[in-house]
Amino acid sequence: MEFDWFDTPAPMPVCTDGCNPVNAEGRSSAQDAKTAFLEAARSLGRDLVAKGAAPPHIRHLSVAVPDPSALQRDIVDYDLLYREALGGTFGKVALMTSDQGTILQAAAVVPPKDTAPKYRGMDSATLNFQYSPRATVPEAPEIMASWRIDGAEFQKTRTAELTYGPDEKHRIDLYMPDGVSNPPLHIFIHGGYWQAADKRDNGHCCRELVKAGLAVATLNYPLCPPATIRAIVADCQDAIALLYRDASKYGYDPAHITVSGHSAGGHLTAMMAATDWTHLSSDLPSDLIKGSIPISGLFELEPLRHTGLNTALRLTEEEAEDLSPVYHDIRSPGPIVAVVGGAESDEFKRQSHEYVHAFGARGAHIRYLELPNLNHFTVVTALADVESDLYKFVVEIARKT
Repeated sequence: MEFDWFDTPAPMPVCTDGCNPVNAEGRSSAQDAKTAFLEAARSLGRDLVAKGAAPPHIRHLSVAVPDPSALQRDIVDYDLLYREALGGTFGKVALMTSDQGTILQAAAVVPPKDTAPKYRGMDSATLNFQYSPRATVPEAPEIMASWRIDGAEFQKTRTAELTYGPDEKHRIDLYMPDGVSNPPLHIFIHGGYWQAADKRDNGHCCRELVKAGLAVATLNYPLCPPATIRAIVADCQDAIALLYRDASKYGYDPAHITVSGHSAGGHLTAMMAATDWTHLSSDLPSDLIKGSIPISGLFELEPLRHTGLNTALRLTEEEAEDLSPVYHDIRSPGPIVAVVGGAESDEFKRQSHEYVHAFGARGAHIRYLELPNLNHFTVVTALADVESDLYKFVVEIARKT
């Protein structure tokens, strides 16, 4: 989040061409500052929806808190909370002092309804619904809040935090199993539509993998905005290259590396499986990744260009194609399992189906796995269920590579 200093709330933006201007507000009087901020952000999101708007429509945002200096000191935490509640950042934010609790006020512009087909006969409203898991899972805020708590607790058990870049977004948490010599390494990449979340948020879902004797690494990466998806792909490649090179330092096996990831992390997992590692560096093997498990992945990015997500992602038509794993060759020789929840939207299911079909036709060792009754948020927790097929596939692929 970037802050401009104002004494008054951000102004209502000029609205032209039939656009609908909307003011929305969220407030909280909770005593804990971060709890109050998150509650106010969620309240703002609900008010936007009630007025026919959504977070991508925000043009100006004012944040009023009792102690602005405290917010600035913990800006990384507040930024993650804001992204969790509202899905990303939108321009500059006016920061003010408040003696009435925490208040977030947004001025938004809702464009005229466009019913023209944008992708596969779907208009923008349909695409926004299909690619908005929060809209179809009312309990999503509570699930994500529990991830933060459980993930932070599990993070205390990490063996080490590795650094592959200049800031906290270029960090890796490493968890080593007890009593296992030279274990295989499984890498997990978090989701959040490339805009939100942190490596700790799903780390606890890997707890049973560590108990099963796998070393586990969870990645952080810079978020959109200001990062781009292309830059995030490159950062994940750098992180995995570091993990390969540092294997002897920590005691896991560099010849047995597998990768999984959720949602945007599923996209990044597929991009890692499509990476020509020898092209990146001569000291990396072509078969660096021996198997991959994208969970609720996004393998074709073109439909996202026609949703509100693209306010933050800023994808062009050319970038959407170039960064779509379905159009790449899979270079990983090992098995691939594309996983999706049975309660997910038709488009999320189609994405995984078509990814499997495309690469199955090219001779890849790939299969589709649909987990009954699980939605976009609960599907990733199947990693921690020793009875689930997802957990069993991850362990089996890691051990057999």
